[in-house]
Amino acid sequence: MSNISQFITNPPLLVQSSLSQLRYMVLSEGLPTELGKNQLRLRCYVWSILSRTSMENATTTYLQLVSLGPPNAAVFDKIKNDTGRTFQTDLTFKKRVSEDALIRCLSCFAWQTQQLQPSLHIEVSTYVQGMNVLLAPLVYSCPTEPMAFQLFQTLCYNIIPTYITSNLIGVRNGAKLLEICLKLIDPKLSKFFTDNLLTGEIYGMSSILTLSSCNKPLDQVCKLWDFMFAYGFHMNILFVVAMLVKIRGKILKSDSPMNLLKNLPPFDADDIIRLGVGFLPKIPSNIYKMLVDHLTNPSLCIGKP
Repeated sequence: MSNISQFITNPPLLVQSSLSQLRYMVLSEGLPTELGKNQLRLRCYVWSILSRTSMENATTTYLQLVSLGPPNAAVFDKIKNDTGRTFQTDLTFKKRVSEDALIRCLSCFAWQTQQLQPSLHIEVSTYVQGMNVLLAPLVYSCPTEPMAFQLFQTLCYNIIPTYITSNLIGVRNGAKLLEICLKLIDPKLSKFFTDNLLTGEIYGMSSILTLSSCNKPLDQVCKLWDFMFAYGFHMNILFVVAMLVKIRGKILKSDSPMNLLKNLPPFDADDIIRLGVGFLPKIPSNIYKMLVDHLTNPSLCIGKP
């Protein structure tokens, strides 16, 4: 049994202190990337603890929503159009996660959002394109659909609600922050993008909206998410910068940089985390605050870099 497994089986004496300890253990030891049931359960438990996601009545709630059937036709058509394309070339994902599971989870989320809409402090959409890719690492990493759905709710309603509004305001602000951070960290690469009329929305939108889960390989995405569940999903912007900086030489020499940027090469999560954390001293406190706030504040106003 790993140290993390032992730690989470013991009732915490002080919640905040225990969360800090767990965060540090995730950073220093990491979670296993194997696909055994015990490893999957461990990752799911750690993510749920770090995000303060309750699994109480998870199965009952999920089955009640499943019993409602498909949501309205307009939403259901969008869901079905996207789910079949989710990680098509990843055979491990396809073997573990069925398209039906994605459809069920996203349909349940649409129903849940419709029911909760009057009480939500931010008006999130029942479905936006890309939510299938956002959901995928959760269904892949959790031993049951209801557990994945509970985590998905927490992610969408509490952690990144501005990313799933009808106008994707959080994602658009994230793209502006990506430009700002890139200019601070790598002025030459930033100028290259500007000279080629490449904005953050063009080269970073997918990685921002999906919290980097659109990139490969999926086991490394899960390691990135381990870190972000522990230390905050605002770090994704700096991780996207890190992915760009890793291939800056190829980008600067390329006659068609967009072809490179559409499909980023496979990455190593430890390298990206090391780089991204290393960028923090270059980020002024006011910009860092915006990185944190843009996930949950739809009124945040960010100027051009």
